[in-house]
Amino acid sequence: MVSGIFDSMNKVLEKVNVGLLYHNYLPTIFMPVPASYNDITQNITIHRHIGWVWYARDVFVPKSATLRWVLRFQAAHYESRVWVNGQSAVNHSGGHLPFEGDITPFIEGNSESSSKVRIIVAINNTLTPTTLPPGELHIYSPTYRELETGFDFFNYAGIDRSVMLYSTSTTYIQDITIDTQSIDYDAQHTATSAILTYSVTIAGVNSINALRVLIELLDANGMVVANNTASQSRLVVNKPNLWQPCGMNHTHPCTEHSYLYTLQVTLYNDASQTDIIDIYRISHVGIRTIRLTNSQFLVNEQPFYFHGANAHEDSDIRGKGFDHVILAKHFNLYGWLHGNSFRTSHYPYADEFYHMADRFGIAIIGETPAVGIRKAQYFSSATLEHHKRVTTEMINRDRNHPSVLMWSLANEPASDLPEAKDYFSSLANFTRPIAAGRPITYVISAGYHSDQGIQFFDMICVNRYFGWYSQSGRLDQIPALVSQELSNWRQRFPNKPILMSEYGADTVPGLHNDPPFMFTEDYQRDFYIAYHASFDNVSSLIHPTTGFFVGELPWNMFDFATEQSTTRVGGLNRKGLFTRQRQPKAAAYIIKNRYEQLEAVPHHIKQSNEIRFVYFCLTLYSRFCFYT
Repeated sequence: MVSGIFDSMNKVLEKVNVGLLYHNYLPTIFMPVPASYNDITQNITIHRHIGWVWYARDVFVPKSATLRWVLRFQAAHYESRVWVNGQSAVNHSGGHLPFEGDITPFIEGNSESSSKVRIIVAINNTLTPTTLPPGELHIYSPTYRELETGFDFFNYAGIDRSVMLYSTSTTYIQDITIDTQSIDYDAQHTATSAILTYSVTIAGVNSINALRVLIELLDANGMVVANNTASQSRLVVNKPNLWQPCGMNHTHPCTEHSYLYTLQVTLYNDASQTDIIDIYRISHVGIRTIRLTNSQFLVNEQPFYFHGANAHEDSDIRGKGFDHVILAKHFNLYGWLHGNSFRTSHYPYADEFYHMADRFGIAIIGETPAVGIRKAQYFSSATLEHHKRVTTEMINRDRNHPSVLMWSLANEPASDLPEAKDYFSSLANFTRPIAAGRPITYVISAGYHSDQGIQFFDMICVNRYFGWYSQSGRLDQIPALVSQELSNWRQRFPNKPILMSEYGADTVPGLHNDPPFMFTEDYQRDFYIAYHASFDNVSSLIHPTTGFFVGELPWNMFDFATEQSTTRVGGLNRKGLFTRQRQPKAAAYIIKNRYEQLEAVPHHIKQSNEIRFVYFCLTLYSRFCFYT
């Protein structure tokens, strides 16, 4: 692990002629990695810095003719250039996704048993019209630079994920993919067998001996349940334990674990399987299927209802920097809330979030960093090609996680513009063949009548803020507006399920008023209650034969940092159910109680071609009873 304390700013410029603009008004400081650099000091210039920053660190690696050394960055924001011992090693454009380079050529030639490796990293957080997210830099004077963006969160920057230096043999396992092809069930819907397809890619220097692979699927006790010796084939698992999403009546609570297998791939240099070259394990293999109908989202052929809360990778001091403490708190609060899903708004999260979600059975909608595409010029061919590359990187990284149930390719684009139609048609056609069995969508802020792109996607995800950004202060108008909104989308797209991917209200902790006024905890509490009856009226969970609504994700789980403005007190978006310090507001208890009750709603069971109906009631400030 290379993460730790790096030198930062002007100390790292020695002997590197890179032709990059350097601002000498920035001080030299020690910089923790992973972390955003913006809030580490009390210096407002560093907090709002736009442009290049520099990191450096020395490490020592043992020399070996049989090893290759790879330097991997889990993510850095945004433009990254890396030098090793003064030589260009790897470049990458885009935040939130990993990149790596083989640095073996840069550390050879030293006669010592170990080599000193000087790592220098330059990172630029400037966004342009063709980056994702897009932005435009305005320079008003040498000391006044402003980055115009179309998103409402702070543009934190730096090496915000872990940095690793790892070794492999010169011939090595480069990539593994594994998917559930099918599951067979008996009459009681117990899985009797499953077929998994896999592919293993080998890279590097070929040996004079024939290479062999052994593929083994291990259960939770470490016992081999299926194996194969082909690099691309299938595994048949008898009586499989299925990965299940949590928080449903027929699954487990979100504080308990879902079932995971381990895929172990061993690479041998001979047919006798004694000379092991490389071995790799994927410890988060989940056997499960996904299928959409025109009104339901099915996991393992059973209805799934999304209920959770979206969030940002955001916390005090660290910014977007990954932290295991924040990760553990995040998932503990999901268990407390009875939340079973979230969208990685508005970018792919750190790997560790997906591993935790796999473990607990929390569903993820994986989202690209395509947020703020709000101008016609942003729908350019250059942006589209970059969008395709970012989508490919995201899917390649996350496709083996069973928790990822859907891909979201953008958040709130200006999809009502004429340019959006061809753009999203092309993006959908590109993504669908590589989507690894997941549905694709993007999150809509445009009106049901004007959106140009969602027709090419599989599901409707809408963000709506009735009673906040529109009809401000009018809680009484919310139920009718929500019902009409969902009905309008359904009429236009009768074959696509609908999910409310954002709804929420800013709230100052401790502020109260009777009657409820905007920004009070009372208003946020009643705001959510006003939406829920309209959701329940068309819920596919509550009304399996007539419903088409498959989930609700409040915005936001936590208060988060934004740019300073007249509408963001203290530079925070305060729509969180919890404060930025992870303390609950009054609305958190409303959502917790609702999700507890949603967990108790039984899914319909077909018996003798008939649906068994169960009488059930939701009781939360009002009594709503229904048959299911």
